[in-house]
Amino acid sequence: MKKQAIALVVQCAPNHGSSLSAFRLAQTIVSSNKATLNSIFFYGDGAYHAFNPFLDWNTLNVDLGVCVASVRRRGEEKAIENSFNVVGLGYLAKLYQQNDKVVVLG
Repeated sequence: MKKQAIALVVQCAPNHGSSLSAFRLAQTIVSSNKATLNSIFFYGDGAYHAFNPFLDWNTLNVDLGVCVASVRRRGEEKAIENSFNVVGLGYLAKLYQQNDKVVVLG
């Protein structure tokens, strides 16, 4: 049986309660043998994870994309963690095309 390909979209800031839920869901998917977590996209207030990480998303060993427009609106372009890829909304479109499920949190 083929594992489901899953992507997450995180729209909540690191200090929001949903942020911890998003991180725990990601950990659960990564440790599960039933699905594969391919990518996490940080959008809107979720962009704060890329330059002020409350949770260590790097430990998940998945592709971490942060929306370039969200980062620019917050004026933190130079403070982005190296493990985050700055991407456009085309990245989000690819997530919907390349994964069986996309879960939006926040």
